[in-house]
Amino acid sequence: MNTPKTRRQRGFSLVELSVSLVVMGIIGLLLWRWIAATQEPATLQAMQSELAEAQAAVEGFVLTRHRLPCPASNTAGNEACLDDNAVLLPWRTLGLSSDKGALHYGVNQGGGLNLAALPPPTIAPDLNLAFNGVPVLAVPPTVAPAPKTAAENAADQVTALIATAATRRAAVNGLDWCRVVRTFASTTPAPPGVLRVGNIGVSMPVAYTLVHPGRNGQFEGNNVVPAAGSFRYDLPGRAQDALYDDLSLAVGPSDLAARIGCVARLSAAQSAAQEAFAQYDTARLMQEYWSLRAFDIIAAEDAVSSAITGIALASMRLAKATAAGAVGVAAAANTETLTLFTIPIQLAKIAVETIKLGVAVANKIVADKALVETKAKLEATSAYAAQTYNTLAQTMTRAIALDEKGLNP
Repeated sequence: MNTPKTRRQRGFSLVELSVSLVVMGIIGLLLWRWIAATQEPATLQAMQSELAEAQAAVEGFVLTRHRLPCPASNTAGNEACLDDNAVLLPWRTLGLSSDKGALHYGVNQGGGLNLAALPPPTIAPDLNLAFNGVPVLAVPPTVAPAPKTAAENAADQVTALIATAATRRAAVNGLDWCRVVRTFASTTPAPPGVLRVGNIGVSMPVAYTLVHPGRNGQFEGNNVVPAAGSFRYDLPGRAQDALYDDLSLAVGPSDLAARIGCVARLSAAQSAAQEAFAQYDTARLMQEYWSLRAFDIIAAEDAVSSAITGIALASMRLAKATAAGAVGVAAAANTETLTLFTIPIQLAKIAVETIKLGVAVANKIVADKALVETKAKLEATSAYAAQTYNTLAQTMTRAIALDEKGLNP
């Protein structure tokens, strides 16, 4: 038999269940409204994430291929550089997933500034200057004993580096491509035929652009593949409405150069190259001075030889004067014509020749001293030459290393 207490407990359970259902209904309504409110931002965030991933892949392509990728002709995702009508992202070439194949991708290939093509090898980071064709630094032949001196070894190293630098001019890397981007950024107004975003009234040149078709999966506005000669892509940030929900980004040449690292890397490479050229000029001047020092040794050795010859001639003249004086005195005595003037005259001649011999000996001493000093100066110059060549080798090595490094980290 049920007691009143038991009936009261069953009634309380029914009320409790009713309240729970009401609370669950309210929570369900609030959850449904929250999902509806957050569905659009989540979709927008996903589209932005896809564009950011594609942008990173496009710009990362430059580090390995030294150019931007070409668009793809179809959803297979392979770049088609010979197809002027290609407008799709080359997802397969970039190593992305196939869902990125729905994105539109445009890259500047016009105006003589094709960012999707390898730049010509003549475009060098050293402002088109090159070491090839300049005279090779050489040690003066008068200071080339065996084995080779430190200066000669340093000169050989520089000669090898010059050959390496000349070879580098035919190699292309990201720095050469950066020169094209920099030219694009500094050309005002932009040349006809470059890629633009905008409309007939307002537009701006860009290096490349990426476009997502939006929630409806359809490209709209200027992002639809157009007729020849019309603008292909809308400006990023165009207001969205019932007729337009595309999402896009566009990167100008200056922004691209900064994002890739062209500014810092190109400046460093140019600075290193100019430093190497300045040091090369210093080495050339040093070499001329070195050659003059080597010539000084030849002149000093000639002066010593002339002094030795002067001593020999003065000795011969002194001997001749002495012999002539003795013969004259003897002849005068035999003929009994000796006068008071004969002996003084002969003695004077002997004295003159003796003085000349002394002068010749003094000249020899001076010439020997000058030769010693000249050799000491040449030795010091040779040490300076070795230092100069080594400094040049260091600057050239650094310039070549930065050139070879390109945009690589």
